Parts: sequence; structure tokens; C-alpha cells
Amino acid sequence: MKALLRADLYRLFRSKFFYILLIVSFALALITFLLYLAIYEISEGEDGLMPFVMTAEQLQMLSFDGTIGYMAAIAAAIFVCGDYSGGGMRNKVVIGCGRRKIFYSKLIAVSFASVCIYIAIQIVVFVLGGGAFGWEGASAYHVISRFIAGLFMSLAYAAIFTSVALLAQKLSSSLIFGIVVIFAVTMIVSLLSVAASMLDSAAFDWIYKIFARLTPMGQNSLLMAGEDDYWVLTAISAAWVLLAVFAVPVWFKNRDMICCG
Repeated sequence: MKALLRADLYRLFRSKFFYILLIVSFALALITFLLYLAIYEISEGEDGLMPFVMTAEQLQMLSFDGTIGYMAAIAAAIFVCGDYSGGGMRNKVVIGCGRRKIFYSKLIAVSFASVCIYIAIQIVVFVLGGGAFGWEGASAYHVISRFIAGLFMSLAYAAIFTSVALLAQKLSSSLIFGIVVIFAVTMIVSLLSVAASMLDSAAFDWIYKIFARLTPMGQNSLLMAGEDDYWVLTAISAAWVLLAVFAVPVWFKNRDMICCG
């Protein structure tokens, strides 16, 4: 297991895609920050214009825009499926590494990549956002709890999409499935939210809150909207990781490797 993990982490650190995803994630967060900073500066300098109010805590909530989900899906697809296409996965099985250990090694590597991407996004919030907008009136409990919930949400994304990539085996299938699932679930959550608001329906509101909490995509929306049941979200994200840890090796054990070569 240690040898597998060392090899996977070495491959991750040597991969250009890992650094490209980090840079893109940071750049997207930076663009969001600069946009709101520009709006803030314009509203301050224009007479008769309503002052634009922004705090670093609000910027932290806006950082849960779904970027980490797409980046985790891309990272898992490229990293895991690349091992299939290069024949590395088959070689590891042939020499007796054990499929369970192979999966755990991949999961840890992709989880590390997802956490790094999440941290890159949050750096903008805590360093640049804090310096520009300040943390006046912010609750340390809410800020830290929201950060932890987002961290576990990133791990849940990594667990889900590592599992998908491992079982799909093909880069195209893994990418398409991951992106379509994120888009579809996010759209359903948005529609349920709108329905609950416009129809003033307790039933729709109940369905929306349950469905949103059960998926990392829905948790993105909740954190962005300012929901404060952080530890429920954290526990559900941890459950996704545990589900992958225990269930995926069982499926992977009898899975034919059709993409090796």
C-alpha cells in the first residue's frame, strides 16, 4: 500500500494537469474576487449610487459555486483512467498489488488533489478577501465550520468521482458522466428551490432540503445560500467517503479491465 501510494503521489506531482487545475481554480476565484472588488470600488466612488456591501464571509459563501466539483471530476478521470490507458492498472493487478489497495491509493491521491484545489480557492477568500473586505461582524464559528463542511464536501466529490473513474475505466465516459451528473443534480436542486419558494409549498421545501443535503452538488448550493447546519453536511459528506471505501472495492474486485493496453 505504501509503495502504491508513493507511486501515485509521485505521478500526481509530476502531472501537468494537477497544476493546471490548481491554477485555473485559483484564477476563477481571483476573477470573482476582483469583480466584486471592482463593483465595491465603483459604488463607493459614484454619487447617488447605492453603496455595494461585501464582507469576506459573504465571499466565502460565494466560493461554493461548484468549481471544486468539476475540478474533482476532471482530476479523477484523468488520473485514474490514465493508469488504465497506459496499462499501469493491469500491471499492478498482475503483480499482485491487490485491487482494494489500488483503489485506496487512487482515492487518497485524488482526495489530496481535491483538497489542494479547495485550499487554492479558499486562499483567495481568507487572504485577499479578508484583506479587502474584512471580517467585521463575522462569526468565527460559522467561518471555520463552513470551511470544514466545504473540506469534507471536497472529499466526497473525490470519493464519488474516483469510484466512477475506476469503474468506468474510460476517460471520455468518466468525464461525461461526472460533468452531466454535476449539471443535472445542480439543476434539479435549483428547480426544487425555485418551486419551494414560488409555490410556498412545505412539501417542496422539505424535498428540496433533503435532496440538497444528500449530494455534494446540493451542499454547494446550501453553503452558497448561507445554510448553517454545517455538521449535518459534514457527516453526510463523510458518509459518501465511507460508502466508497467499503462498497467500491467489492465492485472493483470482479470488474474486467477492458481498457488496458
